[in-house]
Amino acid sequence: MNENNTSQIWYTAAKRIAAVSAAFALILSVLLVINYIQTKRIDPLNSKALNQLMVELQKNQNDEALKEQIRALDLLARKAYFTNLWQVRTGSLLLFAFVLTFLIALKYISSFQTRFPDLTAVPDYEQMWENRLFARKYIIFTGLGLFVFAFVLSVLTEDGLSRAGMEKGESADEVSTLPGIEEIKQNWPNFRGPEGIGMAYNITVPTQWDGRTGENILWKTEIPVHGFNSPIIWGKKIFLSGADRNTEVVYCIDADSGEILWQTELNDIPGSPVDRPDNTEDTGFAAPTMATDGLRVFILFGTGDVACLDFDGNRIWAKNIGVPENHYGHSSSLITFRNLLLIQYDQNSGGHLIALKTDTGDLVYDQQRDIEISWASPILVNTGKRDEIILNSSPDVISHDPLTGKELWRIDCMSGEVAPSLAYADGIVFAVNQYAKLAAIKLNGAPEILWESEDDLAEVSSPVATKDFVFVAASYGTISCYDSKTGERYWFEDLPKGFYSSPVVVGDNVYLMDMAGTMYIFKTMKEFSLVNTCELGESAVTIPAFMHNRIYIRGFKHLYCIGD
Repeated sequence: MNENNTSQIWYTAAKRIAAVSAAFALILSVLLVINYIQTKRIDPLNSKALNQLMVELQKNQNDEALKEQIRALDLLARKAYFTNLWQVRTGSLLLFAFVLTFLIALKYISSFQTRFPDLTAVPDYEQMWENRLFARKYIIFTGLGLFVFAFVLSVLTEDGLSRAGMEKGESADEVSTLPGIEEIKQNWPNFRGPEGIGMAYNITVPTQWDGRTGENILWKTEIPVHGFNSPIIWGKKIFLSGADRNTEVVYCIDADSGEILWQTELNDIPGSPVDRPDNTEDTGFAAPTMATDGLRVFILFGTGDVACLDFDGNRIWAKNIGVPENHYGHSSSLITFRNLLLIQYDQNSGGHLIALKTDTGDLVYDQQRDIEISWASPILVNTGKRDEIILNSSPDVISHDPLTGKELWRIDCMSGEVAPSLAYADGIVFAVNQYAKLAAIKLNGAPEILWESEDDLAEVSSPVATKDFVFVAASYGTISCYDSKTGERYWFEDLPKGFYSSPVVVGDNVYLMDMAGTMYIFKTMKEFSLVNTCELGESAVTIPAFMHNRIYIRGFKHLYCIGD
């Protein structure tokens, strides 16, 4: 066999290899494009049937048969997810291999193009057809373009599946142990109660007490280490934190007796600063209110130390997320969503929305926010279409997806040093800050400002809203009532002391405590209708907690339980 015959054999083999590789690459490209389209239409981890069962489980937390059905569907969904992920990865690797083989064969074929053809040979029409095919460069480049397109889509599909897996990372067992919205509403799990919006649900509480005489004071307990955070409650356990330059501590108090069940010091957290920040006295080191998911409690201190404890006071995890760059001291409170602990960490160096895994403290995301420093706390509401975590800041009120941190919308309406948190009711978000405005943001359709007011604005106190009214309390002592849909101010009252605490709606009453510890109770009406004023007996600036048909108030020194 001469050299020309050998070369011809290799030349023919290379063309056949190129043709086969191109055919398989084309088939894989089409399959990957179809898979991408299907994945966009159907999320393997987001089964409608599974989501419906989750909703039913929120209504009936003790249905074991329903939990077993959820586990079975969850297992099938996860098998589909991992199968899809394996198919995408394998298909991408095979596509890459076939395209590489095609290009190598093509390069080998092109090395023969400089040789002169044998003019005496009998024409081989099959070979002529192949030569013409490979000579049409636009066919080759079109095919390569399709291969690249399919490969990019496969990468996007894998990335999307991976992010979906992260977002849906909790198993059915984890989800079934987390409380549903109805159980959350029966407790007081974070700053300003369920969802962080200042609404107490399904409860009747006293309208008469006197801390000086002891009338309707069921108990009061001295809290050894001071803090400006408000009480949170789950079941019959109340949680508070306290801190100074030397100590960081968490307290658990029995709701019936007022006894301190346990206290856990957290003075050895990794990364905690040796030199404490220079926080002002009216902020201190324990201003952020704690949060609970019904299984664990979470604490954030003014040093940037964050920790998780179980209900018996045992540490599960602790870490430092960075010493706050804050000229007053950090005060934004915590909130949880599913298996995430969410932290609004807006500092002099820029804003952050941080999500940590509740069971491990691992970072899930750190969403950068191009805003100025703020002291507000997030609210977490379902707007009818989706869950949103919404943050007040300057210059924008911004909504994020709580699972990913992705920004959903923003409205430019704030300025100054923002401390009040937001209110929400009936599809409208209410934002306020002194020297800025009170703005109502309608969320039906594209978010937009519904109305604005610049009268008697809050500096620290957060507003509260119902479907009909918005109530705003100013630090210099005024209370204003607005129509929530039109912005018409129905009334305002000028009272002796100012307000740092925020109003809470309980039934058809609003409870609002001034800095002297005087509680003003008035009706949710177009006219100011005072129900009563009640004295705590010591100064207080925290948010009362409402549960067990009682009121729990943290003063400067004591925790009070008020009930009939």
